[in-house]
Amino acid sequence: MKINPAETVNELITGLTYIIDIEEKKRNYHAWRVAILSASFAKNILSLQKLKELFYASLLHDIGGVGLFRHIIHYLKSNDKASRDILLSHPIIGAQLVSNIPRMATVAKLILDHHEWINGKGYPRAKLQKYIPWGSQVIRISDSIDIALQSSHHLKLKELQNKMSLTVNKEYSKGLFSRTFTILKRNRFFYKISQRRNIPTLFEEIKNAVGYIYIPLRIDAIGTTLEVVAQIIDMKHPYASGHSLRVSRYAMAYALAMNLKHDEITHIKWAGLIHDIGKLSVPRRILDKPTALTQKEFQEVKKHALFGQKIMEMIPSLKELTPVVTSHHEYFDGSGYPSGLKGKKIPWGARLLATCDAFDAMTSNRPYRKPLTPEATCREIEKNSGTQFDPEIVKQILPLFKNLGL
Repeated sequence: MKINPAETVNELITGLTYIIDIEEKKRNYHAWRVAILSASFAKNILSLQKLKELFYASLLHDIGGVGLFRHIIHYLKSNDKASRDILLSHPIIGAQLVSNIPRMATVAKLILDHHEWINGKGYPRAKLQKYIPWGSQVIRISDSIDIALQSSHHLKLKELQNKMSLTVNKEYSKGLFSRTFTILKRNRFFYKISQRRNIPTLFEEIKNAVGYIYIPLRIDAIGTTLEVVAQIIDMKHPYASGHSLRVSRYAMAYALAMNLKHDEITHIKWAGLIHDIGKLSVPRRILDKPTALTQKEFQEVKKHALFGQKIMEMIPSLKELTPVVTSHHEYFDGSGYPSGLKGKKIPWGARLLATCDAFDAMTSNRPYRKPLTPEATCREIEKNSGTQFDPEIVKQILPLFKNLGL
């Protein structure tokens, strides 16, 4: 299995930052626009390596806010104390998550400081300008520009300049402010970046120009990054904490017991980690609902499988995982979703993950019920063998599940 780890990590981050910026079917492109702005402002100032680190940090700067009830831009638009208190921890959480990805230590540091103000009135550590990395200051001003554009889609450049001039030498330096607006005025850049329809094209141009952060082949960057992605997925739904990692481990344990080849075991492990990636598009108000879902709400949840497919298409390095990730809610009798596949037409890995997913869901706490014991869960899975689950897999995996209860 020959996969370029740097390329795959780049694809994962691109797909992840795309989907977390979808809110109620609307794409706001917050992370992508901040990355375009930051890279444009820092071009010809930073070395290529530093520019790459800034680009990745800009893309991931708000990743620590995935667990918030609403998208982070709503809190950033508000100036009230409650919103500020909610936001205080997201740079810390984001830096902690990203620091686990190989070769991303500097990226994590930039994320940690991207809400610091040069006058020491920022957060989370109230640092003064000389202690704030220049890259973090660039993300700060880029973030402010995007929030202004998110608040008013008809904002003129002069209006933006007047508005942001009020925080010069407070939030950002006069020198950075001057450079920023010089570049925004050049070649109609402000007009281009203001139009949402232009963002994907501008993003691809910048991404290709910047390139990947080099990651040596000997490092398990893909597996490690997927574990971080799994944590981010589960942050969206607090009751699912650790769910993706457990599903991955159950599936891998089964694959090992079946004496599968190394690449097959690796694939099922990876697919387990991101099997719920499409859930990042489902609103928290639905995921956290303590009562039964309405038919309309359940239809929204079902769409996560299709969203998962769209995101997997943005990660061509892992294309072999796509049918497994997108089919783990298919039922063996053909009554599942999204495609109504039946029996052996459902990919083997998806049939395995469906069983592991159900076991973990039933043995975990939920807003609407207490967890079942492993023994009771095994009985429930056995009862649905041949309808929801592949009977052959059920027969082979139940001993493993029962041992987990010992």
